[in-house]
Amino acid sequence: MTQRDAEIRYLRLRADTLMGMFRHLPGPARAQAFAALARSTAEHGGDSARRYLESGGGDATALLAMIEKTAAELGWGSWHFAQRDAARLALEVADSPFAAGYGKADTEVCAPITGMLQAVGGLVLGSACEARELECRARGAASCRFEAITRSKP
Repeated sequence: MTQRDAEIRYLRLRADTLMGMFRHLPGPARAQAFAALARSTAEHGGDSARRYLESGGGDATALLAMIEKTAAELGWGSWHFAQRDAARLALEVADSPFAAGYGKADTEVCAPITGMLQAVGGLVLGSACEARELECRARGAASCRFEAITRSKP
């Protein structure tokens, strides 16, 4: 069954299949692949988020609520935007499929969520952001926690 959101096609894939690919990569290649996946998600997921923001009349609060709902529907775990101020957006994700699919890890593994938060943070905070995973269930945390902070201007 193919799922679409307008012209955007979605793919159903087992989380352990995707994350198993990362397990099979040597450490340096794994880090590069996670970084590339985060960038790709920021780019393509950011296009979707931008479209949702525009269709909602530019309401950032409504965008965050829609993303929380949509993430769960897409199988990306239970998202909760825990804090938002002028320069920071915090996100907590319960039951990340990326952490569950990877299993026990010595590093954070939820690169797609990090990428999506980078894109959403830029839209909501009105400035380019850097996002990072602070805690990961794959490393033993109760949930995965992330933050997006606005980039310093030179």
